[in-house]
Amino acid sequence: MANNINTDNSLFTYEGKPSVARIIPISLQHVMAMFVGTVTVPMVVANACGVSDAERQLLIQFALLMAGISTLIQLYPIKMFGARVPTVFSVGFTFVPTLTAIGAQYGLSGVFGAQIIAGIVTLIMGFGIKYIRKFFPPFVTGTIILAIGLSLYPIAIKYMAGGEGSEGFGSLQNWIIAGVTLITVIICNMCCTGYVQLAGIVIGVVVGYAVSLFMGNIDFSGIVDAGWLTIPVPFRFGISFSPTAVVAIVLLTVVNVMQTVGDITGTTVGGYGREPKSEELSGGILASGVVTLLGACFGGLPVSTYSQNVGIVSMTKVVNRRVIGAAAGFMLILGLVPKFSALMSTMPKAVIGGATVIVFGMITITGVRLMKEDLSFRNGTIAGLSLALGLGASMAPAAISGFPEGMHMFLTEPILVSGLMALVLNLVVPKDPEDEAQADMEAQTE
Repeated sequence: MANNINTDNSLFTYEGKPSVARIIPISLQHVMAMFVGTVTVPMVVANACGVSDAERQLLIQFALLMAGISTLIQLYPIKMFGARVPTVFSVGFTFVPTLTAIGAQYGLSGVFGAQIIAGIVTLIMGFGIKYIRKFFPPFVTGTIILAIGLSLYPIAIKYMAGGEGSEGFGSLQNWIIAGVTLITVIICNMCCTGYVQLAGIVIGVVVGYAVSLFMGNIDFSGIVDAGWLTIPVPFRFGISFSPTAVVAIVLLTVVNVMQTVGDITGTTVGGYGREPKSEELSGGILASGVVTLLGACFGGLPVSTYSQNVGIVSMTKVVNRRVIGAAAGFMLILGLVPKFSALMSTMPKAVIGGATVIVFGMITITGVRLMKEDLSFRNGTIAGLSLALGLGASMAPAAISGFPEGMHMFLTEPILVSGLMALVLNLVVPKDPEDEAQADMEAQTE
């Protein structure tokens, strides 16, 4: 692809110095790909916690800040912290189901208490990733990601209906708004190419927002009261710890680290045609852990790699860090402007649901793709049983009423139950001969 553009290959080298005119178009693609996910995650968690509009705005603002900071550290490492790979980090959907459950029961202080544990576990795994990775073969990681996607569906549907507990929940007006948003996203993704396809979710949000505005569903009063600049204050939301929340967050942190490994691998394979170096994987995970800890102190949610941005790197072959750095800088600037986060807070839940239901679906498909290459009879049985038990209890919570009350959150958390079941059964159930042969081949390759 580089040879078809011109003789200047600066975009296709990490240290190249392309002109601003060449940086901006591809940088904007990365912003478009990461933007909706970055602002949606804090909105969902904030609504689960029942916080005020002002607090919701702050969560959005700090999510944008963490997106910029975490990506810049990956591009410009501080000693061992940073992958030095053109990859994008921001607040991730991996933690959403568990953080919403924690937030509903323990509030934002419980969310950020659990996040501190997540940051510590991420750092530990960053130092020992080569020893831990073998315990999470594709079918185990795929089972957990599949459970994440499936558990997000009720959130999307409730948002499409206007948000559970809101006035007009389930009304035809909300479904029209969500439907228009979703149809727009589908048309952009399936029928268009280039920038329109890449920006499909953003375009869908804009169209859905315009329809909501026409229907009189948007209140702009919060924007007037918001300031132009806010400096983060440490521990604004407090910190608290719950044993149940800690157990749940540890497993998800492991999954998040495995996703980071996969996305960094996807970036180096797609952008450079090679596997990542050990120091790149370790540095990327360590930087993610530091930013997750930093976010817990200031109000930014846990960070993760963004697979959609990995896709852009693989498609364009643009690995120049100034391109990704420009996208990070843009998010950083937006995160410092409260009026922008206040504008995002006016986003109707029906629009968010219509735009993200397709994203949640893609998370599910990602889990399926991870599993399909690794589904022997043994592995398929373990994955199916793990999903059945994990999702079954969450769909029928009354069935576990006889268990101690302190275990209810644990047993009705589908990701936690499915993940632990898959991990433990994979360790104790004898492997098929072909599975052992494959494991031996992979060990020799490493």
